[in-house]
Amino acid sequence: MNDPSLCLEEEGFKSFDFVLGADEVGRGCVAGPAYVGVCRLDSFSSSFPEGVKDSKLLTPKRRAKLRSAIEEWVSDWAVGSCSNEEIDKMGITLSLGLALERALLSMKEISGRGLLILDGNFDYLSYARVSLHLPQRPDVEVKCVIKGDMKSALCASASILAKLDRDELMENLSKLDEYKGYKWKKNKGYPTPEHIEAIKKMGLSPLHRKTWKLKGLENSASQSALPLSYGPRS
Repeated sequence: MNDPSLCLEEEGFKSFDFVLGADEVGRGCVAGPAYVGVCRLDSFSSSFPEGVKDSKLLTPKRRAKLRSAIEEWVSDWAVGSCSNEEIDKMGITLSLGLALERALLSMKEISGRGLLILDGNFDYLSYARVSLHLPQRPDVEVKCVIKGDMKSALCASASILAKLDRDELMENLSKLDEYKGYKWKKNKGYPTPEHIEAIKKMGLSPLHRKTWKLKGLENSASQSALPLSYGPRS
């Protein structure tokens, strides 16, 4: 398995003033928000922190150790989120675009035109900007890259920062009495068998995505009250 490199970033600086990489975390969860991380370079860097790769391939301890190195390496970074209510209302694709736009708007302003390397095969940022009439700044051209977090060091870095923030949130929520039974510290809101069993016993919490059609709950009271799901994008 290849580790990420700076090839996409180097190519981007030939035509653009700055380059960003973005990746989402929590798309396939059934509880909690989804997060989108963004990292930006304002000038080309020939190296990046050792050990940076797709966040799913790293242990929690390794991700945590990489945070400070990533923050020192990039010119700027941010993490945006969309709530489970927004996901239920708008669907996951528009919601991810909104989360990414929130992350971009929270970064320091920069002039010029940039390239945004977006992990995946669909440009949910442009889709959300048009559909939701978002401000469309900074000015970026989006380049979708399948498995971008395994090819782009910026995407991989963004995925690590987003996962660190989201995991911390879910772990803190799991300490609250009303959510302890869902074991979010362990499953982070993903539909593990243990999580599904907890929903069967306890029902859906206010933080569950109520339009998700959950495998294993087809005939349960918790699932029968839900509308037909549009489902998470794969």
